[in-house]
Amino acid sequence: MDELLPVITLLMATATLIAGLTLVAVKLAHRIILVGRGVRSAIYIAALGEMIATKLLPSHMPRQWARDRLFHQAIIDYRRLLSGDDGEFVDELIKRSKVLPSLRRRIQPPWLNAIRLRAIGSYVALASQQEIPYLRSLLTDRNEFVRFHAAHGLGRLGDVASVPLILDLCVRVRAWEVAKLADSLPLFGREAVYPICRWIDLAWQSPNSTEQAVAEAARTLGLIGDLDAEMTLLELLESDRREWRIAAASALGRIGSDSSRFALLRALRDESWEVRARSVRALAYLADGSVAPIVSGLLSDSQWWVRQNAAETLGELPGGVVELTKALESEDHFAADAARNQLAELRLLPAGVSPRLSVETQ
Repeated sequence: MDELLPVITLLMATATLIAGLTLVAVKLAHRIILVGRGVRSAIYIAALGEMIATKLLPSHMPRQWARDRLFHQAIIDYRRLLSGDDGEFVDELIKRSKVLPSLRRRIQPPWLNAIRLRAIGSYVALASQQEIPYLRSLLTDRNEFVRFHAAHGLGRLGDVASVPLILDLCVRVRAWEVAKLADSLPLFGREAVYPICRWIDLAWQSPNSTEQAVAEAARTLGLIGDLDAEMTLLELLESDRREWRIAAASALGRIGSDSSRFALLRALRDESWEVRARSVRALAYLADGSVAPIVSGLLSDSQWWVRQNAAETLGELPGGVVELTKALESEDHFAADAARNQLAELRLLPAGVSPRLSVETQ
């Protein structure tokens, strides 16, 4: 054993030395790669800047540029910054460089998903109206993240005709995907209100419609906040599906009409505490002090979230602090506690009232 010890020690020292040299080599190679990328990026930025400044298009652009993601990023940055004549010139540069056909090839299988996602991210940022049919075709791609990018690209381009396609897709995919796809809908702006409302009307009558897809469509209408969506949302608030009523209540708070206010006040008596909680918070957006006495009645609700939301709403409504102060003397200790909690948050507790808050368990 003693004879083997020097050999073992030598082997361990050699292994340590090799590992150390390998680590140094890897770090050095990584450093060289980073420096090389920085140089390439600088070259692209300078070359594109010169072309844009002189408005001169080269007769031939290097073929490898279209395949280099550093070139993609450089031209994306210029496209986001420039508009008018300069923006049109960048569009012509994109066409002349043939970067979009190169990206389309990388988006298609059998490329690895990481490569496909990088490619479609760049494609969406550079796409023009001519790419709409291709982006629509990607809504049926097997990769969910490709579908998300395609939906956002269509939203960025304002292709309102694709709104029903995205909503139809929401019916067929998993629950977590629905929310991701719905995130693209506000990008379409006010022009999407009519197709969304039309889709909801048809989905209401369809046995295949999912509760979540309709709810996400309703929430989108609230984010857009257009009065033309009010009738659809009012009908949803009267539906027999709890999730639809919750979404409609949240959305109506952003519409701001008298009809919305009356509907939300009725919804304060809904059998579902989630609907009551959303409705009372939605009233805060309307900033109508006349509803404060009605809202204060929910400080005695049986559900903690409803009481909490009612107190927060009163803290934001004109005259709401007066109602909170009155509730401090309520015989209902739940109402008094909710009022004390909110007044403490606002640092408006009257003198002589203890700021200590009770802790409730449901």
